[in-house]
Amino acid sequence: MRMKKTFVAILTVVMATSMALFTGCGNKGGDANTLEIMVTDAGYGTDWVYALKDLFVEQSWVKEKYSDINILIAPTDDLTMVKSKLSAGEKSNYYDLLFGIGMWEYFRQGGPLLDLTESVYKTAVPGEDISLYDKMDDSFRSSLGITEVGMTDAAYYATPWVGGMEGILYNEDLFVANNLSVPNTTDELIAVCAAYKAKGSDKYSFMQSYDANYFDYLFPVWWAQYQGIDGYEDYFNGIDNDTYSNRIFDQKGREYALEVFEALLDYDKGYVNPKSFTEKFQIAQSLFIDGGALMHVNGDWFSSEMRDVMDKKGNNAPRIKMMRTPIISKLGEKLGITDTELSAVVSYIDAVGAGETPEIPAFTSSKGYTQKRVIDAVTEARTIVNTEGNAHSAVIPEYAVAKDLAVDFLRFMATDVALDVFAEKTDGATLPYAHTIGAELYGKLALAQQTRLDYFQSAHGINTLVNPQSFPLVRYGGLTPFLSERFYKQFSTENNNKTPAQYMSEMKSSWTDVKFNNALRSAGLQ
Repeated sequence: MRMKKTFVAILTVVMATSMALFTGCGNKGGDANTLEIMVTDAGYGTDWVYALKDLFVEQSWVKEKYSDINILIAPTDDLTMVKSKLSAGEKSNYYDLLFGIGMWEYFRQGGPLLDLTESVYKTAVPGEDISLYDKMDDSFRSSLGITEVGMTDAAYYATPWVGGMEGILYNEDLFVANNLSVPNTTDELIAVCAAYKAKGSDKYSFMQSYDANYFDYLFPVWWAQYQGIDGYEDYFNGIDNDTYSNRIFDQKGREYALEVFEALLDYDKGYVNPKSFTEKFQIAQSLFIDGGALMHVNGDWFSSEMRDVMDKKGNNAPRIKMMRTPIISKLGEKLGITDTELSAVVSYIDAVGAGETPEIPAFTSSKGYTQKRVIDAVTEARTIVNTEGNAHSAVIPEYAVAKDLAVDFLRFMATDVALDVFAEKTDGATLPYAHTIGAELYGKLALAQQTRLDYFQSAHGINTLVNPQSFPLVRYGGLTPFLSERFYKQFSTENNNKTPAQYMSEMKSSWTDVKFNNALRSAGLQ
């Protein structure tokens, strides 16, 4: 495995004719030309920020605007460090730009963070005829916009520093060797697991880990596939049929998503490698690469984390790809088509997304839906993805001394040249801006990243699910999908006795009219 940098690295960049050498990371004494950056290593490494630093200072517009710049970079693999610095406040935090994780509580008016709405989002990307606001993926941007009581427009306190795109990785070699087809629907996914297990008691379909339950990332995807994106967002807005109502707890997509979990994770079926409950994530990922399971739910950080493991295997390395998340089969029932017909529609949609011109498969909706309505619904479902990227935030403290430099660095990160370097240094991870990876760089990437890019950059595009924390009813009213959300651990335990229906029942019983109305008031919605 690649060693993570746990020391503080100081880089000094000098422009014009002067040069300064820094040997520590103490308080810089109010120097507006010294940009101090803290960056979290969250599986992507930190090489990318050093490369972007070198590129940033060479930009002509940067040289024209600043005569002398010093950039100091402090990497950390402590995932809580950035939040600790922000909580410590101005007296203890001297960093101007921080790349951290899970800082939603700071995204608010009067908080410690600089409002980036005008200075970053609404300004042009350097050298390009587009604002950063318009270049960012619409659905991803929605997760970062914060609207509070009395505000008509969203405010933005952070930009993403990774895409954090997630999906199901699979070992193509094992699929081919066992005559298995990549599933288009969840019923097909369940059938793949059953067929593989039938080949031997040691044939496992999923490898996860006890400390990184990425499998739970699939829950909102399957929920939104069935409910539709609007329905998914209606839930977090507390809306049913255009009215605030606790009838939102009747949304069946949540229950159906858990039914898929129940079918895949049931302990007695043995689809999950038992080492998933005892090994840390890096060991579990290595075991997956070694053939310990057919599939592994993970994200665009996998290739970077596992680069050395794959490199050491050389020609013996397995062909790891990312599949497009199978469509929840209950959607087919909702649309009045069989699972076989649903799968055929999915194949048709994928072919269109790849630029082909296939014939529309034959099907008739028993629910009376038109051909177009069915195809549109399945197309939307096929584009839905989940991400951790909107929790991986780049922020600037309101009190930062070098805030102008920090602002310009964030604007620079959205440029095409920066996006290419970022992808190269992270083994193919991408930021959520309109940008296409060139053929030369694409050819250098791991197969897992190539297939992820094929997925996320198809003609249909993607719809990134809005992070629940962006909804006032979640932040201030305490709304969650269920009272308990440890789905992976719940359904995979040996003595699980909790059903999806019970999840639904306890949630509905808990959220009385009084509790729901109080939550609406707390969120400023009533």
